[in-house]
Order: sequence, then structure tokens, then C-alpha cells
Amino acid sequence: MTDLTKWPRLLVSGEQVTREQANDILIRTNPPYLIANDKALLRVVAAEFGVPIDENGEADYRASREVFERLGFLRLGYLHNDRILSPWIGGPRGWCDWDGRIGTSNYNIGKYPTREAVHEDLVAIAKTWPFLQMHVQLLANEGEGELVAMWIVGDGRAVYVEPGEPLPRGAELSEEDVLRRLLPGGEGGFTVERLREAVRQVRASAGGR
Repeated sequence: MTDLTKWPRLLVSGEQVTREQANDILIRTNPPYLIANDKALLRVVAAEFGVPIDENGEADYRASREVFERLGFLRLGYLHNDRILSPWIGGPRGWCDWDGRIGTSNYNIGKYPTREAVHEDLVAIAKTWPFLQMHVQLLANEGEGELVAMWIVGDGRAVYVEPGEPLPRGAELSEEDVLRRLLPGGEGGFTVERLREAVRQVRASAGGR
């Protein structure tokens, strides 16, 4: 079986989800920590989650972990969403967006993932949100190589299938995208109002889990 290579490109295409479903996905697939170079933006996000800022201007890791534990975050190795804060050169990214669109094609996962690890992520995602209907693919060598893995996710299951044709590619990361990320607020992918709504919604539903 072909190796997934060091930095395989993630391709996702799926059916759009509702606003409330997107809120739940984006909060619970966010990594259980808050990191940003923009410390003013970090303070805004930390305040919405109730995470203290330490003497170095960083979000307290232990407190952040505890908050996301209470919110029911998924322990994912590779397929989290970074739509709230992202110091990545292209800014916020992920396979789900705030408007409910499911899809991505402009970033790589890594480093040296295994099929088993990616499959475990997709199984957890499918079980948690059985309404998701999507195709997931990995392209070798940062998207320059062949299609090396493919899954169909739907009805609460993630099934590995033999790779067929690659999904359509969207726009690549542009110089404008990189410059935008360097501007104040460029590491954030949210409005305060929407983030507050999402945190409150997930916090309320977490009480019933």
C-alpha cells in the first residue's frame, strides 16, 4: 500500500450543515488549546471561553484543556478545525466553515500520518455527527503527488475505499491570503458574536451529554 508521505494534502467535499451543527463541529474539533501570535486577539478568544491569560500573555494550557474537556472536544490527531484561531501562514483553516460549508483543498496534514490514525479520526467524527455526508481524500507530497487514500463518511460511519479520481481543487493559498494573515486580527476566523453564540450553545448541550 502506498505511503501517505510526509505532508499529504487534505481534500474534502461534503453536504452543507446547519448553523447549529457548524457551531458544534467547530467548537468540539478545535484543538484543546488556544495559540496565536496576535496577543490582543488571543485575549478576546480566551475571554469567551473563560480561559485565563498567564504572565507571558499566553492562554493557560491546563485551564484551556479543562474547558475543552467540559465542552466535549474530540481527541483528533489530524482532522481538527482551526476556524477560531490559527497561526498557520494561511490563517484560519479546516474542513468545516462557520457558514456550514464542508470542504477544503488548500492545506496539508502531517507529519507522516498513517491511514490508521486518519481512519480513527474519521470514525470519531462520523459517530459524533452522523448527519455528516462527505468524501475525504489525501494527496501525496503536499498535493503534488498521487491520490493515496480515500474515505466515504455518512450515516455515522467512515469507510475506507480504493482511491478513485481526486476531488476538484479550489484556489491555492495566495500571496494576498498570507498578507491578510499578517494583519491585526488575521489569525482569527470568527466574529465575537458568532463565537459567543457557539460557545454558549455547546456549553448548554454539554450539560446534557
